[in-house]
Amino acid sequence: MRALSKIGLIVIAGISQVMAAGIFEWGKLSAMPDAHGFAGVYAGVVSDGSNGDTLLVAGGANFPGKAPWDGGAKEYHRSVFALPLGTGGEWRELDQPWPEPVGYGMSVSLRGGSSLFLGGQRLEGEGEQALASVRVVGLRDGKLSIEDGPTLPEGRSEGVAEVVGDLVIVVAGVTDSAEGKNFKVLQTVVALDTSKPRDEWKWETLPWPESSPGVAARGRMHPTAGVRDGIFYLFGGRDFPDPAVRDDQTDERIFGADYLRDAYAFDVAKRQWRRLADLPHGLSAAPSTAVPTGATHLAVLGGVPVSFLKEQLAARPDTNGQGPEHPGFPAEIHVYDTMTNTWAQTGMMPKKVEADHAANPAGSTWAPVTTRAVLWNGAVIIPTGEVKPGIRSPQVLIGKIVSKSAHFGWINWAVVGIYLLGMVGVGYWFMKREASATTEAYFRGGQRVPWWVAGLSIFATMLSALTFMGIPARAYQTDVTWYIGQLSILLVVPLVVWFYLPFFRKLDLTSAYEYLEKRFNLVTRIFASLSFILFHIGRIAIVLYLPALALAAVSDIGVMPSILMIGVLCVSYTVMGGIEAVVWTDAIQALVLMAGALLCLILVVMRLDGGIGQVYEIANTDNKLFENLRWDNFDFMDGTATTVVLFVAFFFNSLVPYTSGQDVVQRYVTTKDIGAARRSLWMTMWMSVFGAMIFFALGAALYAFYKTHPGQLDPAMAKTDSILPFFIMQQLPIGVSGLIIAAIFAAAQSTISSSLNSVATAWIKDFDSRLLRPDRDDATYLRAAKWVVLIIGVAGISVACVMAVSNIESAFKAFNSLIGLTAGALGGLFALGVFTRRANGKGAMIGALFGFASVLFLYFSGSKVSGLLYAFIGFAVCFVIGYLVSLITGVDRGRELSIHG
Repeated sequence: MRALSKIGLIVIAGISQVMAAGIFEWGKLSAMPDAHGFAGVYAGVVSDGSNGDTLLVAGGANFPGKAPWDGGAKEYHRSVFALPLGTGGEWRELDQPWPEPVGYGMSVSLRGGSSLFLGGQRLEGEGEQALASVRVVGLRDGKLSIEDGPTLPEGRSEGVAEVVGDLVIVVAGVTDSAEGKNFKVLQTVVALDTSKPRDEWKWETLPWPESSPGVAARGRMHPTAGVRDGIFYLFGGRDFPDPAVRDDQTDERIFGADYLRDAYAFDVAKRQWRRLADLPHGLSAAPSTAVPTGATHLAVLGGVPVSFLKEQLAARPDTNGQGPEHPGFPAEIHVYDTMTNTWAQTGMMPKKVEADHAANPAGSTWAPVTTRAVLWNGAVIIPTGEVKPGIRSPQVLIGKIVSKSAHFGWINWAVVGIYLLGMVGVGYWFMKREASATTEAYFRGGQRVPWWVAGLSIFATMLSALTFMGIPARAYQTDVTWYIGQLSILLVVPLVVWFYLPFFRKLDLTSAYEYLEKRFNLVTRIFASLSFILFHIGRIAIVLYLPALALAAVSDIGVMPSILMIGVLCVSYTVMGGIEAVVWTDAIQALVLMAGALLCLILVVMRLDGGIGQVYEIANTDNKLFENLRWDNFDFMDGTATTVVLFVAFFFNSLVPYTSGQDVVQRYVTTKDIGAARRSLWMTMWMSVFGAMIFFALGAALYAFYKTHPGQLDPAMAKTDSILPFFIMQQLPIGVSGLIIAAIFAAAQSTISSSLNSVATAWIKDFDSRLLRPDRDDATYLRAAKWVVLIIGVAGISVACVMAVSNIESAFKAFNSLIGLTAGALGGLFALGVFTRRANGKGAMIGALFGFASVLFLYFSGSKVSGLLYAFIGFAVCFVIGYLVSLITGVDRGRELSIHG
């Protein structure tokens, strides 16, 4: 495997697409109205009613006279400046100054339009004094508003503060020592819950992180902090230990300070710290907010690494590495991936060094330190800051996060085009073959579909493009524990084969819902069929839109072209060839998507030096296998790792479509006899077991790859759901990537074509020929079926296109989810009919309504019951209530259609 890996690397390296570096596009806002600029300012965004957002900057320190290496003295300031955001406005200095000259405090922007400016330090005699003040700052009619908040438990400066929800967390920094000098490095964390009324605000003490069990982490000043998904992150900083103490940080020490590499994460909900992977090197004084980028990253912008300081000291020992020849602080951006717990250097801060080496030449752009990074409307603003030792700049940088898309290329397009045209060719072939087509041929394929084709078709129908990408993404994001749920198919298929299938074949059904009328009544049939139709109309648009969106996020494949290519060609072959075209194209697509997934897995493994063994080692070390499964409880609130709940949930999530979904049940009647139908289901079962194994293994392999190649991951990737297409586009050879993108298209088309044909079948059989236009000739219904496919297909494509241009995905997904909540109740209806003798029409309909209502209640009430269990709950409520009501109201017709008949 290792030799194969090396060969693969040589081949792939020559022709693979390379990701462009960098995650920010940088620009400038209006410069601050001060000749020097400041370090250590307060900065926050406030809202002044209808006047929009304003950036406030207050205090700070600089050297307005001489440079520090010439004996200049640091001066603290009281000025407050305001910059309207989003209007192209200019800075103005507010009439009301800050209560005292101050610098190096902490600041956060709060919900509701105000900011907190906390702590800091001021000159006191020959040194600095740490402040404990907390002030709530805002603008009212353009004038500065300052209100006192609860003071910090101790004076504090040069620390960090961030907001997690409404909780303000303040970490580290320095305070006054016993001798009265501001030089005691802190090892404390305090928090303030701002969701409470102002008069109830009170500081609480939180735990300090441990570098190892039982060993407190080092205190620190000028660290960097960030927030991501409810977690507070702390990176680096510097500490001033006892000079006599030598430890493993010795190589990170300069000027008596240890530049720290350690990093920590604090889970606010659990009130627990954990240690993370170390920074690449000791780092201090980066702009104090680490910027969230993409789905999982935090970016540390610049900062001062100890190696850089040593280089400057060696170059200019007479000025301690300072002086006008100083090149400016490093501009590298380091990103931390919260998913893989890795660091990478990606992109640069803007930095332009003038040839005359003046201390601060006009128009230059620098990478600043000792300042605040302010997040606003998806951008990061860095006002002023220190650009060289002792030198500030009035510049105001603004950075916008950008994702770099790979070029798909004509070769890849050719591969996809050949595949798509081939699918249309299949539809045309079946259209020509059925010159005198009937609804029997259009809906059931003349019952001449080979069993293995029907089996592949069922497998492809159940595996959408969302699943194709979603299962690897799930394993990448969490672990492979959900594979346990996939094994429930080993019980579902035997149940269908021995109990349900005989009914569908014996009654010679075309629509699955015909059984419900024969067993119960017409109302039950119409309810079930209409629920199925509405769900699949919504599903078509979602299955078109979301894969297109995922591809567009990582490539130059447009959302609209993807939707139109998948949709128009799919509708074409479905209209032309009917169910035979659908099942045969499904079979081809099942082979394409499984071959694509297997090929992708092989190529991922080939990119790892240790091959499949390294995948296992990393997955095992990082708990990506089954370590998180819980066998000893029944946690219905969060079933994502509870074995019994997972198995039960996935059992019913599979049982429902296999027993009540027209798109699946219709395949049971396309084969020549019940024996062939059974063989098709056995094939589907084993395809599902081994197919899911490949998909979960692919997710674990992707995790191992990006764990060992963190620099290859795009920190601006908006959703980790795109991890598979991202890998395909960024790492695989041209042509191969086109083939696997074709597999994603295949997964989408197999689901859509099945939905189109099954919706047409349900409409013609359950509504048109049963209620609206009974007793018409077969040709009339055949024409109507093709029109239904065309109309539903165009509607689905149109809605997907509207979603693409208007960003209504979330609203439409919610609608789609609500309609889908009926699925469990539908499964309960069929189970009532098949497994009970006493169930009647009234009981069945009331049970279905109760099953539907119970899931709706859980959905809208915000219940913590896992959504995985909705199908089980709807099924169980429908079955139990339906049976009890039937016992009360008495047995009616149709008992001969149960297994007891």
